[in-house]
Amino acid sequence: MGRRRTFIESEAIGSATAVFAERGFAGSSVDDLVRATGVNRASLYGVFGSKDGLFQRCLTEALAALNPRAPRSESTDAAGAGHEELDLVLVALMELAPWDPAVRDALATTLHQAGVTAEALGRRLLERAGATASDSTAPVSPPA
Repeated sequence: MGRRRTFIESEAIGSATAVFAERGFAGSSVDDLVRATGVNRASLYGVFGSKDGLFQRCLTEALAALNPRAPRSESTDAAGAGHEELDLVLVALMELAPWDPAVRDALATTLHQAGVTAEALGRRLLERAGATASDSTAPVSPPA
């Protein structure tokens, strides 16, 4: 008989999403995830299999929150979709999608269905970097 789980999976996913969204996949250590979630290393590995497995679960939840057509899990609330989910999508686009066709396809499909445009992603990327122009409607042109 296995041990009873002492953490709420949806809360651990939420905490891990915040870490990944802030630091990126490569910049997030398992120790960072253990600290943020309050879940010990053995339990994280036991439930999610790996850091990648945990990231994939976080991304699945973020995409579900963005996708109005996807069935909602108990831990996903469409009204809660926002910057954190977009930040996680940006991490996945930059760090995983170039080398992982399954991630790339899931992102493309969900972003299209949710109506998330390249412009919206670019705007969020600039906001995240603190590089937003005072007039967000003005086109940004590269230096000559």
